[in-house]
Amino acid sequence: MVLIGSLATYLAFFSSGLGPGNWVVISEVFALSIRAKAMSIAILPNRITATIMASSFLSVAKALTWPGFFMLLCGICLGSCLFLYVYLPETAGKSLEEMAAYFAEITGDRSILDVEEKLHGGGGDLELNKIDQREVSTEMSSDQKGFNVANGALS
Repeated sequence: MVLIGSLATYLAFFSSGLGPGNWVVISEVFALSIRAKAMSIAILPNRITATIMASSFLSVAKALTWPGFFMLLCGICLGSCLFLYVYLPETAGKSLEEMAAYFAEITGDRSILDVEEKLHGGGGDLELNKIDQREVSTEMSSDQKGFNVANGALS
């Protein structure tokens, strides 16, 4: 009975947090011009991981025992939460253009902004005319604990 209760609790928390979170986050960070291709690439590791988990579930549970297996899953969920807290930028109230400008700034790659500008027309830089670059940098760096993608180091 404890095992069934533990499984139900795990599924309830996973289904309300990390489970659908993957789908929500990727739909909020990719610009419309690349969303379809970017989402398919982003979902690939999800499907590979799901396949590995499904195919190795029983053998890993047998090797670790059921309590050990659920502790492993708990550790994976906690590690995922920590990773998301540290590296995932806040997207609430931000437009797709603002997110594209943010990622262009931290990576030093303006190609997505150029593509968006060509698709939507207009003069000058797409979103950087509307948003002061320093404002984007300040807002995002205060929202997100410091990981500098440009040089791959924690700041």
